[in-house]
Amino acid sequence: MRHLKQEFDKLTFKEVLVYTMAIVSMTAGLVMLFLCVYIPPEGLIHESILTAFGIICVFSASLLGISMHYASELDRFKEQVGRQIAELATGKGGEQ
Repeated sequence: MRHLKQEFDKLTFKEVLVYTMAIVSMTAGLVMLFLCVYIPPEGLIHESILTAFGIICVFSASLLGISMHYASELDRFKEQVGRQIAELATGKGGEQ
């Protein structure tokens, strides 16, 4: 549990906001589905609710996917810059 708290403390405000939005929207979608089971006619979920839930799932997935994609792109960029700086420092910078 301590490891999770340390990882959470490393997140920026934007990342916390993205993850919070994804969790809140998925929770709202699930609540909407469960409420529709008990609203007359009981046991029947209308197609519009299923469509709305699908849209909510896509929204949440896109929030999380975009966040993860750009995090990996940033890590890759940092790694490339670090390698180029190391090459320049050792004198292998492509001087001719």
